[in-house]
Order: sequence, then structure tokens, then C-alpha cells
Amino acid sequence: MPYTTAPTHRPSDLTAILRIPTLAALLALTTACGQPDTTDDGIFTPELTHTATLPPSEHEAVTVLADERTACVVDSYEDRIRCVDREGTVVGVFGRKGEGPGEFDSPAYLARGDEGTVGVMDLGLNRFTIFEPSGTHVSDVTTPGGVFSPLRSFGDVLSGVSPDLMAMLAGESSYPRMNRYELNIATGEVLRDVESPPGPWDVECGDVIDGIPDRGNGWILLACEAHLIFVGDTGEATVLRAPAYVPELPSEEEVAEREEELMAFNRDLGLPADMNLAEPMERFRTTPKNYHLSTAAHLVDADNRYWIATQRDLPEWSYLDVYENAEYVGSVRVRDRMRGFDLVGSTLVVLVDRQLGADDADGVPDRALDWYDIGEFE
Repeated sequence: MPYTTAPTHRPSDLTAILRIPTLAALLALTTACGQPDTTDDGIFTPELTHTATLPPSEHEAVTVLADERTACVVDSYEDRIRCVDREGTVVGVFGRKGEGPGEFDSPAYLARGDEGTVGVMDLGLNRFTIFEPSGTHVSDVTTPGGVFSPLRSFGDVLSGVSPDLMAMLAGESSYPRMNRYELNIATGEVLRDVESPPGPWDVECGDVIDGIPDRGNGWILLACEAHLIFVGDTGEATVLRAPAYVPELPSEEEVAEREEELMAFNRDLGLPADMNLAEPMERFRTTPKNYHLSTAAHLVDADNRYWIATQRDLPEWSYLDVYENAEYVGSVRVRDRMRGFDLVGSTLVVLVDRQLGADDADGVPDRALDWYDIGEFE
């Protein structure tokens, strides 16, 4: 099948977008106006309806449960899961380090169950465990080895993707090809095992980074330099460069975060914290940021639209770019620095770090879950 390459566009000057200095100001704005705002650039600013504070964590996984009022996150410092409702009430806190039922080694991903449950993917144990949001253990199932990433929801069948590292090691693929699995949630039987499409793709920079399946038999592949590859059920591909992408160098805050990550890695290896940092830090400072926020921060919604969290304009605003039928349809703009998100119906929940203020003497930003109503986004 031939490729269809969409033209590259750039938005109008994003620095002209109004910046509001505090969350309180945003709340006042939405209350005064009474309606969400859409700009001429196709940027939709939805109404912030609720917020819930969270303790510090290094993890970015978040899932909204079936009732749309409750969301769960990973508490990385305690190896446990925290579920809260949109009023900030703690619904359940559960889990601990270990290998027994209800325990975790490396909880990495979350998914919502059709019956109001939450599923936790543990990469260290290759195990997907299902809980009631209160913390009651329901069941667990062994998953294929490697980095198995479940899709956002599950019922009797658990769907997920896992990179085919063996194909890369064998030289069969120059990028992380992925397998789409479907497992019987009760027995662990593999019901489906399908590889992602192989390409080649019309992307000059050459690298595919990650990908997820759509609601049919197609895939959305995330490539270098803000390229996206939409592969349909028939195998026909549309390759485009994200129209809203503007290359941005890392901020001083992001440079400091990266340096701390590298220093922590050295300390974990028993090496001097500042060992061999000069070259990678200089490369980080002078290289434009990725288009995508992280390889986990994207999803396909119930209408088969593709949502991807971007690195645009951080940390005051965060943007989700939305695509339908392999075309960019607009962006949703939310307050503060996004770390992760989930979407159920017209409810968008965003895991954020607040901007540092005068009360943050420890230099650590406050963390929260923000609920938005995106029913008017089209």
C-alpha cells in the first residue's frame, strides 16, 4: 500500500498564549466565564472541575476507574497504590514490597476494569493483579515476559503490548517492534499474539520509538522528531509530522531534573554521583526536547481518537494533541506540568506537578490529580 505523507505545519506564536500564574486564577477564570475556551489555533482549555492532592512520587502511572469519580496512582516510595475520589477523599491505599498476593516488586502500569476494579502491572514479577479500589485483592494472572504494557481497560480479556527485544537482538528489526497480546484474565491463556507492522516508513530521521494498537487492527507508531505513523486495518500508512510541534530546548528546571536522574543512577551503581556527567548533560541541554512527554503518555479513546501528551510550553501549561482518522484535530490545554493522564468518556484526569511557589521551601513541587470536563471538545 502507498504511503500518504501529510504536509508539515507550524502553529502561530504559542508564546502569545495567555499565561495565568496560579491555579486559583484558573479556577476564578473558569468560574467567571462559565464556559471552556477554544482559541483560533484549535487549542481547547476545558473547565477544571475538581482536584485532589497527592503525596510525592516518582511514578507517572494514573488510571480513572469506571465510575469516572475515582482515580488511582502508583506511590513509588512505598510500592503501593493510592486511589482517591475527585473530592480528595482516600478510597484505598494498598500494596507493599514483596512477592506474595497483593504485593509488588516493580508496579509500573495501571488499568481500569469493567467492573470498577483496578489492575496493576508488575514488571518485576510479570504479574497483573486486580484489586477493588479499597484494596481488596481479587485475582492475578501471569503475563508474557518482558515489558508488558496493558491497554487502559480490561474485562474478561487483558490486552497489552510488549516490545520484541529478541527481534532487535537478532538483527531482524532496527527499532522496538511490538507484539500485541490478548490474555484470558482468568487462566492466563494467550488468545492473540500479533506483531506490529514492520515498515519501512517514510521518516528521514529513521527511528521508531514506540507504538500502540488502535481499536481495530491498526497501530499508531511514535517516531523520531515528532513523526507519527498511522497504520490502518489494511496496512496502509499515513506518515505525518505533528503540526503543533515546535522544537524547544530544555528549561533550567528540566536540566536540573535530568542531572539528578543521572546522579541517582551513578549512586545506585556505587559510583561517584558526578562521574561522566559532562558529555550527556551538554547533549541534553543543546538537544530539542521530544514531542512526546513519555512513551506511556498516550492512548486511543473509545471513539478511536489518538491522544498524546506533549512537552510543549511546560511547566505552566501542558498540552494533549488529538488525532482522528490520521489527522490532527486540535489540542487540549491543562494547567501545570503534566506527568500522566487518563480519559473516560468526557472525563479527563491529569496527574500534575504544581509550579513551585513561596511555600515550597523543600524545592519539591506539590503533586495533584485534576479532573476536567472535555464534553465540549470536538
